[in-house]
Amino acid sequence: MVRLLAVASTLLVFLIMPLLTEAQQKYRLPDVRSMKHITTKQSDHAPDIPGKETTMEYYSSPNGDVVTVYSYRGRTVAFSTHSNKDVQGSYRVFMDLTGEHFFQEINRGVPWQLPQWVK
Repeated sequence: MVRLLAVASTLLVFLIMPLLTEAQQKYRLPDVRSMKHITTKQSDHAPDIPGKETTMEYYSSPNGDVVTVYSYRGRTVAFSTHSNKDVQGSYRVFMDLTGEHFFQEINRGVPWQLPQWVK
């Protein structure tokens, strides 16, 4: 019985560990200083704030990748990346959920809102 518990707990660790590691992976904001600034737009990512409050800065890298930096009142809250070669397959969104300048990938299929720390 003890051996069965040991095997089961080891198996559980191998199954759960990748999920925990993936959920905790954090990214830094890409260095956009070496990229070409394309344009600036406004969008609405906070239904409780009237108007389009979120600033979107679009940048293009030499290899054709596009980085969009989302900010509110000068504070960066998220960024997205995609390749012009495959926008649908390469689009990813990362958000700073804590205000510590570490970004976590979020579900790109769900409309996101500004995190509470920035409001």
